[in-house]
Formats: sequence, structure tokens, C-alpha cells
Amino acid sequence: MVVVEDGRYELPDNYQYMKNQHIYIDKTDGKVGIDEIGYAFLNQPKEITFLVDKQLEVGKPFCTITTDQGITTLNAPCSGNIEKLNVKALEYMDYDTYNKGYLVRVSNISDLSPFLIKQSELNEWAEEEAKSLTRNKYSFKVVEVGDSAVGKTAIKVRFTDDYFKKDLKTTLGVDFGSKEIKGEYLGGDILFKGTYRFTAKINVWDAAGQTHYEKIRHIYYRDAKGAIMVYDINNPISFQNLDKWIKELEQSVGLNIPVLLVGNKLDLERKVPRQDGLQFAMEHNFMFIECSAKTGEKVDEAFYKLALEIFKREEGLE
Repeated sequence: MVVVEDGRYELPDNYQYMKNQHIYIDKTDGKVGIDEIGYAFLNQPKEITFLVDKQLEVGKPFCTITTDQGITTLNAPCSGNIEKLNVKALEYMDYDTYNKGYLVRVSNISDLSPFLIKQSELNEWAEEEAKSLTRNKYSFKVVEVGDSAVGKTAIKVRFTDDYFKKDLKTTLGVDFGSKEIKGEYLGGDILFKGTYRFTAKINVWDAAGQTHYEKIRHIYYRDAKGAIMVYDINNPISFQNLDKWIKELEQSVGLNIPVLLVGNKLDLERKVPRQDGLQFAMEHNFMFIECSAKTGEKVDEAFYKLALEIFKREEGLE
């Protein structure tokens, strides 16, 4: 028995396993199912639909599993005659995936998939796959830049405390707040390794935008994973000054981090066209969104959008 994550997951070492989909084959009893790590990746599947009832053909779809994230198609790890479709598999998968929670029972097993794990690689593969389930908690430092009075502090407070105060005082030096969010990145296909879930603590550093703080701001940029560049859609000057903030950010972190351009104060009369903001973001390879710290509109979405991009870069998923 291969045991990983301090006994959380067990994989019988006399079974064979599909590398990409966590499907096992018990050649002795002819059972084909999902191993315990695969079940954890699925995160409480809701429904199983069998696509065949007589024959498995290696590499061809044989069932689908519906989850809250979508539908996963499972491909046969071998060829063989189907002796039984286990329509009650979901009732047992959570605690007995190998004995009672298998998907199908087959006979005359042949044509094994080329994607089966070699026995000599089973331990290392299982440990790495189990780690990928728990390697999902992060802490991202995010800096806010932009002119004074564009609403950086209001955005931070709305995000971290879901609160808006009209007469927030101008930031003196650096303000700080944090909030934990849960995110999800879906690959091109919703396979087990195509869905990435993560929890991230977003630490927001809001530096004063006044000129006389320019000499100390570079200190707070250090170790930033992402940046939110804010302008006021009611104040064209704050939009025109974005080049200055780009230069300062570039000098401090080299613009090697994801940057989200945010047009704040959607609740006020617009004086900077949305298209201008979008065009500016495209020219500098920034993400873009407009929001209102006062109403809360799209504030959470802004931070989620940036956190997702940071996560993708951290994990090399671009």
C-alpha cells in the first residue's frame, strides 16, 4: 500500500493508475475506478453518467462525472468486456473507493493505456499529486499606486472591511489591510489536473500618492506580487499622470508583476471614457476594470482578477 500525506490518501500498490486522470485498474478483480487522490480532486462529485455498457476501449470515453465545477470525461485505461456498471459508486467513493466505489468491473482486460504509471514511479507520483492538493494556500502582497484622492484607501477598505466612509483621511505614509479569498483556475479541459483551486491572503499596501512621499514609496514596493494602479474616472489629470506611476513602479519592481489598471468612482459623472482606460491598459499589457469603492461595484472582482493572475504566474500556468 502506498500511503501519502500522513495517511490521508492510500493507493494499493498492486493496482495500476492512469497518470492524468487518477483512474485505477485492479487486474485481479477487474475493477476500474477513481483513486482516493482523484476523488479529492473532484471535490464531492454529484452525478455519474456511463457512456458505454458492453465494452471498454482503451483511450475512449466511458463515463462522465458532474461536479460543481463542470463535467469531467473519463477515458478507459484499458480494453475489456464490461461485466458490471456500478450505478451506486457515488454512495461509496468517499470512504471505500476501491472495494465498493469502483466504476465498472471488466473481464478480458487488454490493450493497457500508455499513460499508466510504472510501479517503480508510483510512490513519487502519488506524493507529488497529493502535495498538489494541499499546495494551494498563498499570501500575495499587492501594492496600490496612483494620485492622491483617487480612492486607493477607499478601495482597500471596501475590499478588506466591506465599508465606505465618505470623509476618509488622506493616507500619510503607508496604509495596510488584508483579506483571504478563495480562487479557482480552470484549464482548457476540466480534468483532475485542469482545475486549480487556491486560497490566498491578499495583503494590500496603500501608499500615499503625494509627491513628498516619493522618496520612501519604493521601500513599500519590495516583494510585491502584483499592483493595482488607480485613477479617478471623474478626474482626467489622474489619468494623465498614469505614466508617472508606471515609471515609478518600473524602477521599483521592473513591471515583472501583474498590474491591474482600475478606474475608480463609477458612481460619479464620467470624464474619462472607458475606452481610453481600456486602450491604455492594452498598450501596457495591463488588466483593466472600472469600479466604485462607494457602492462596492466590482471591487471584489478587481482583487480576484489580480489574485488569479498572480496565482497563474506563481504556478507557471500562463
